[in-house]
Amino acid sequence: MDLEVRHLRAICAIADCGSISKAAVHLRTSQPALAAQLRRIERMFGGPLFERGREGARPTPLGAWVLLRSRSILPAFDELQRDGRRYTGQTLIRVGCAPTRLAIHVSECLHRLAGGTRVAMRTEEAVDVLPELLESERLELAVLPDYPGHELAPRPGVAYSVIAVEPMFVGLTASHPLAAREEVELADLADEEWTLPAVVENGHREHFLAACAVKGFAPVVSYSLHTSVALGMIGAGRCVGMFQATSRESPGIVIRPVAGTPLRHRHVLGWTEHGPMAGFAADLVRSVTQAYWADALNAPIYASWLKRHGPLPQPAHNAALSVP
Repeated sequence: MDLEVRHLRAICAIADCGSISKAAVHLRTSQPALAAQLRRIERMFGGPLFERGREGARPTPLGAWVLLRSRSILPAFDELQRDGRRYTGQTLIRVGCAPTRLAIHVSECLHRLAGGTRVAMRTEEAVDVLPELLESERLELAVLPDYPGHELAPRPGVAYSVIAVEPMFVGLTASHPLAAREEVELADLADEEWTLPAVVENGHREHFLAACAVKGFAPVVSYSLHTSVALGMIGAGRCVGMFQATSRESPGIVIRPVAGTPLRHRHVLGWTEHGPMAGFAADLVRSVTQAYWADALNAPIYASWLKRHGPLPQPAHNAALSVP
């Protein structure tokens, strides 16, 4: 087997994500397939590149050396690809998205503003990798969340803009005793079992645990599930979970605001400052922000909450956009 660029990207992904399973999600492959590929790569280098244990995958001395060389080589390949597209007059905007409704609005607005530019979009369960992909110019645009106390830090060559600050609501089975309430006290959910996403981005779990601690309890997180499985478990009354405020209710599930808004997050757009986004990033931010608030007012639970409380304090650039 000859060494290929994709092999170097796989090694870097395992190191960046901290485990083969998380790297497999990032690379859009299966865990067994990535593990088998790593074994072949290790045979090629003549020794193990990672020590694998309960805490994930850590580079061996050989792995650290290979990673150092890989990280110095890969930018040259990326630059060659970008320059080749520019030479032939092709422009590509690569978009990485957290699995949120905002990604839909970004796609629609981007295609409208980017004209004939080709757009490639993918969702990422492990959204912690998105800032690094922007900084290394392996993405031109990213749609991602952050959380109080864990806000995204500026990175060289990358710009961020906050689209909206949004409360997080809770999803319950329709037969739950609290389902009849307009809003639910977080402390009233102290005895519930919770589900969190199978791959949780930095800050989400920490913010949730801190909010529960303020209310005097430690939540029992019995389930780490992908959305489709989580909906079934919540509908069956096995657990409760957090939902975006713009989410629509599903059969057998009700979504309720949490009193006092102890849980919240920000929708953020990030882009490379010197790439194809530079010419219309400001227009995209305005367009996506307008689309977000139109969607919010069409989400019954969130629209009702906004009428009672008004929006959470929003970024200054939103002030001129008639935020409700």
